[in-house]
Amino acid sequence: MTNDKRERVPRPAGRTENVLDALPDIMFLVDEKGVYRDVFAAGKEQMLYVPREAIVGRRATDIFDAETGRTFLEATGEVIRSGQAKQIEYPMQVEGKKEFYEARIVPTECRCDGLRCVLVIVREVTKRHADDSMARLIEKVFEEATEGIIIEDEDRTVIRVNPAMLRIIGMTEEELIGMRSESLSQRIPEEQANAIREGMESRGYWHGEITFTRGDGQERLGWLSMDAVADGGNRVSHFLIMLTDISEVRRSREQLEYMATHDRLTGLPNRVLLFDRLEHIIAKMERSGGMGALLFLDIDHFKDVNDNFGHQVGDKLLKEVGQRLSDAVRASDTVGRLGGDEFLIILEDLESIDEILVVIQKIRDLFALPVAIDGYEVDARFSIGIALVPDDGGDAEHLINAADRAMYVVKERGRDGFEFYSRDYSKLSHEYFRIQRAIRQAIRDEAFYMVYQPQFSLADGRLTGAEALLRCSIPEMEDVPVAKIISVAEESGAIHEIGKIVLRNVCEQIAQWRMLSLTPIRIAVNLSRRELGSETLVETILTQITRCGIEAGELEFEITESTLMQSGASAHENIGALREMGCRFSIDDFGTGYSSLSNLKEFDLDKLKIDRSFVEKLTTDRNDQIIVSATVSMAKKLGLTVLAEGVETAEQAELLRTFECEEVQGFFYSRPVKSEAMTELLKAING
Repeated sequence: MTNDKRERVPRPAGRTENVLDALPDIMFLVDEKGVYRDVFAAGKEQMLYVPREAIVGRRATDIFDAETGRTFLEATGEVIRSGQAKQIEYPMQVEGKKEFYEARIVPTECRCDGLRCVLVIVREVTKRHADDSMARLIEKVFEEATEGIIIEDEDRTVIRVNPAMLRIIGMTEEELIGMRSESLSQRIPEEQANAIREGMESRGYWHGEITFTRGDGQERLGWLSMDAVADGGNRVSHFLIMLTDISEVRRSREQLEYMATHDRLTGLPNRVLLFDRLEHIIAKMERSGGMGALLFLDIDHFKDVNDNFGHQVGDKLLKEVGQRLSDAVRASDTVGRLGGDEFLIILEDLESIDEILVVIQKIRDLFALPVAIDGYEVDARFSIGIALVPDDGGDAEHLINAADRAMYVVKERGRDGFEFYSRDYSKLSHEYFRIQRAIRQAIRDEAFYMVYQPQFSLADGRLTGAEALLRCSIPEMEDVPVAKIISVAEESGAIHEIGKIVLRNVCEQIAQWRMLSLTPIRIAVNLSRRELGSETLVETILTQITRCGIEAGELEFEITESTLMQSGASAHENIGALREMGCRFSIDDFGTGYSSLSNLKEFDLDKLKIDRSFVEKLTTDRNDQIIVSATVSMAKKLGLTVLAEGVETAEQAELLRTFECEEVQGFFYSRPVKSEAMTELLKAING
C-alpha cells in the first residue's frame, strides 16, 4: 500500500473541523466489533498508512498484523466495557521502515448502526520510542554492568550508584548516596588520592591502578577511571567514576608469572629467574665495587637414588634439598634449581670469602645425616663449584659456566667437596676448613688452655692485672696464629663454645688463687662480636661466677673498637647488665678501627688500651708520639684508665710515662705465662 496522494476533498468549514485540522493526530471512529466507521485526517492524509477509502468499513484485524489487530480489539472491548480510556503502542512497517505509533482509545456516546463506538487518536512516536528504548538500554547497562559506576553532581556528591559498585566496595546504596568524594578518597592510599586530585584539577580526568579498602576492611586492587562531564555550556555538571576490581586478574597474572619463573617441583626460582637475578647482582656489584658469589651444586650419585628408590623418592629428595639450601642462606640471597639435580645459590654483598665458606659449612651440617624419605635413609652429598661475582664472569652465562667447571673439578677429584674457579681462593678456602676441623678437634679433646699476659702500673711497677690469652695444644694448630683461630671460630659459630671454655678456665683459675689466699687481680677476657651480642652471655657469665664463688669485679672484658661500633642493641644491654653485676670493660686495639673518643662514654667503659702498632715506633715516629699523647690526655679527661700494649723497650716505657700513661703490658715486663708461672708471680708479690 502507498500513502494517499489524491487531491483533498473540501469539507464544510466549522469549528469542529478547525479543531481537528489543528491537532497533529489522526483520529478514527471504531465500533465495538473493530470496524472503522470514519477517519478524521483532513489535511493529514499523507500520514495514513492506507487511503481513507481503504480503511472505512474494514476491521482492524484486516489492516494490522494478527498480533496488533488482536491487541487493538481487546483494548477496544475493554474501553467500551469499563468506560475508561486506554493507551496502546504498536509497530508498523511504513515504506519498508519500522515505525511506532501510540493509540489512545477513548469511550464515546456515539453509536453506528446500534453499535457502540470509540474514538481512536493515533500519533507517530517513533523518535520517542527510540529515545525511550535507548534510555531503557542505558539504564539496563548501568544496572547490569560488571564495572562499578558512580555518578556525582557538580559538588562531588554521589547521586547514583549501580549494584556492581556496591558489590565491589562492600557498601550499601544508603551509605553511598549523599557521600562526598573526600570520604571515598579515604579508602585509598594518600599518595594515590593526591595523584587523582591533581589529575582531576589539571586535566579533568584520571585513569589508573589503585588499592582500595572495602567496607569490610578487605584490601583490593582496582582500575579506576574518573572523568568530569560538561553540559551544553561547557560547564562541569557531573563526574563519572568507574571502578573494576582487578584483584583476581592480578592474582592470575602473578600466578602465571610465578609459574614461568619458578620450578614446578621445588617452587624455587628456575633458569629464567636465576639468569635475571644473576645479571642484576653482577650490575649491582660492579657499581658498588662489592663482591658476590655463585655456587653451582650438583647432588652426588642422584641417579642411584632414582634407580634404587624410584623417581617419587627422588622428587621428594629434590624438594627437601631445595628447602634446606634455602635455610642455609640469608633472606637476601637466592636459591634456585637449574634443572635435574643441579641447584644454584647466589650470594650478594659479601665482606669476605669466609662468608661463602660459612654457607658451605651450613650446607654440610644440614645434610650430615641421611634424609628420611618414605621409610628410606637417603644420603645427600654435593659437588660444589664457586665463581666470584663479578671477577669470574661479566654476565650470567659466563659465571654459571665458571662455577660449573669448578664443580666438575670436584667430580673428577672424587665428589663431596667444593672448588673455587679461582685456584688462589681454593687454597684459602681449604685452609679455612683445615682450621675449622682442628678447632672442632681441640674442643672435643679439651686442647684449649689459657696463658696470662701480666699488666703493670707504669708509675710503681705494681702488678695490676693480666690478660687471659687462648692457646691450643694440638699439632694441627702449631702454625696457626691465634687471631686466625678466633676469626674462623667466629665465622663458623664455634666461638661460643670456645668463649665458654675460656670463661670457665679463667673463673676456675681465679677461684684457685683465692683458695691460696693470693691478692686478687683483675683478669681481662676478650669478647668477640658474636659473644657480645649473644642473648645468653649474661646468664653464662653469672653462672660461672656463682659456681666458682668469685667476685664479678675480678673480671674485665676486652672488646675491640670495631666490635664495639658494629654491635647492636643486645650488646648494649649485655654491657649494661654486666656492669651492674660489677664487671669492668675495656676497649682493645684502640686506634686501629673507626671509633672516636667522643662516643666511648656511650658504652660506659673503664679502660682504653692503645694498640701495639702505635707503641712499636713510639721512639722514632713523631706522629705516633702525638697520637699517643693526645689519646692518653683525652681518655683521662673522660675518666678512662689508659693501658699501652706491646711495650718492649725501656725507651718506650719512659716516653709513655712522660705522657702519663697509667698501665702497660709487653715483653719488656713479661711474656705471657702459663697458669703455674702466674701463680708463682702472685705468690712473689704476696711474699
